[in-house]
Amino acid sequence: MTKSRLKIDLHTHTHFSGDSTTTIEEFITAFNASGLDAVAVTDHLVIDGALSLRGILGDRVIIGQEFRVREGELIGLYLQEKIPPLLNAAEAARRIRAQGGLVYVPHPGDTRRTSVSLSMVDKLASEMVIDIVEVANSKVSDPNLLEAVKSVAVLHGLGLGAGSDSHVPESLGSSFAEVEACSSAEELLASLKSEPWICWNYFDPPRSFKRRIVPSVGKPDERATSQAHRRVPPP
Repeated sequence: MTKSRLKIDLHTHTHFSGDSTTTIEEFITAFNASGLDAVAVTDHLVIDGALSLRGILGDRVIIGQEFRVREGELIGLYLQEKIPPLLNAAEAARRIRAQGGLVYVPHPGDTRRTSVSLSMVDKLASEMVIDIVEVANSKVSDPNLLEAVKSVAVLHGLGLGAGSDSHVPESLGSSFAEVEACSSAEELLASLKSEPWICWNYFDPPRSFKRRIVPSVGKPDERATSQAHRRVPPP
């Protein structure tokens, strides 16, 4: 029987990110045990892990990518090819939408990371640059911040997103959005704009980096820029 509602974790990582310990095999095992119906794989700078998982799990996987822009960090969902880093947000959004994708703002306002500020979210939303704002992230411990983020998102009629930001297998699915059944970017966005049920749990376990081969993909200078988390001055 086809489900009428789906649980989707919109922000996850595999070891293709470089800072995640989760192998493809571990990701599949964790996904199958999570109770999720779908997942967005959003590795830093690359889509190779997402493509691998899409080949195994089929349309339960949304191909995504997390990357640096001058204003902070963005995620592209429903990508066909990767987005280069260090563009401004408007240009990054143009390239995402040219692929039929959605522009997602991860962990906005989180000063521990290179995040888009709440004032910048307000500006980008006013300029129609972004589609979805993450109002629940398992690595964000402050519920007041999450409420402030939600207020900005609702004010602008944006989609409300949720993700575990999983970098280890056991955190996959710890935060997610439950939405009306959907099979396209347009349907997902419409459902995320219609007050989805948001599950948030703060769960940020330590990462134990085992001795393993980590995929080397992308240009070395791009990966160095991403992993160093260098701050980029605004345009």
